[in-house]
Amino acid sequence: MKVLVWRKDPRAKLPERGTSESIGYDLFALEDVKFAPKEFKLVRTGLVIKAAPPYGLFIFPRSSLFIKKGLIMTNSVGIIDFDYCGENDEVMVPLLNLREESVEVRAGEKIAQMVFINVAFPEIIEVLEPQTTSSRGGFGSTGGYKGGA
Repeated sequence: MKVLVWRKDPRAKLPERGTSESIGYDLFALEDVKFAPKEFKLVRTGLVIKAAPPYGLFIFPRSSLFIKKGLIMTNSVGIIDFDYCGENDEVMVPLLNLREESVEVRAGEKIAQMVFINVAFPEIIEVLEPQTTSSRGGFGSTGGYKGGA
């Protein structure tokens, strides 16, 4: 499998695996970004990445970014569609500062990791009734969720 990567910005660092046993490829911040307390920003990677079926590209947070800086990815996991690879389709990482103080991401710092996962496209078939007569009890039924806001 080959993945095509275009450096939209010549300062961009190509993704890399930290070790030979790493599943994810580290993504790096293109430039310095300062976050005020509770502030959200998109952090640029400077890269356009073309994944090819059947391997979808997924962006996951790095646990160290939260531990060290209090930053989280706002959508938990990013999905990069196969056709998101045009000149304006730069991979960016949505980060939120949960701390009460400002923090900074420096250019070249690891901000997320990308993983390639084999995806399938099953046919969706509508049915007119549930496919079983028994029910587990709804959302959170094994964990005691009782509903409410």
